[in-house]
Amino acid sequence: MQIAPLGLLTEDTENDWLVSEPIAVSALNKECEFLLEGYAQDARPQEFSDAISHFLALDKTVLLAVENEIFSYYRDCVQFAKSEGFDVVDISSADQVWQHIQFGDEILVCRRQTGDQGVYVLLECDCDWNEEEGLQIVFKNGNVINKLGPFDDFLSNADVYGLPELEKVIYQSRG
Repeated sequence: MQIAPLGLLTEDTENDWLVSEPIAVSALNKECEFLLEGYAQDARPQEFSDAISHFLALDKTVLLAVENEIFSYYRDCVQFAKSEGFDVVDISSADQVWQHIQFGDEILVCRRQTGDQGVYVLLECDCDWNEEEGLQIVFKNGNVINKLGPFDDFLSNADVYGLPELEKVIYQSRG
């Protein structure tokens, strides 16, 4: 199946995904595969193409704009790890978080089943401060980061906590 702007995709029937070949993602400075979930059955497939196009047009500034929220996530993880007696990586300022994040090789694109029912782009990353849960960064419509934190498959904090007032909260501390 051909889908703009990704080109030819192959079907992964086990996961019900369409999978692209690796494509250059400027904001991440690397190539990634795109996994499209629910595309074949979707009533508005053009919204998938639009979200992917928006995402591919982004540069690193979209990530730099949320480094304070990522640093807050780091501090929450460190606080918990220290309370449990675990060793922690030392990051003294928000601009240093990038030295401790490894962007994933796969990007999931799916439709939100609640709320605005928009198309979202999910990036899963490894991070040195939370090896178990990592870091998930969610892009609403592919162009605005609307949620980050541990990888939990949720597309917004409103969905995580069942509270509509958290719709525009990028990072919600668990502590």
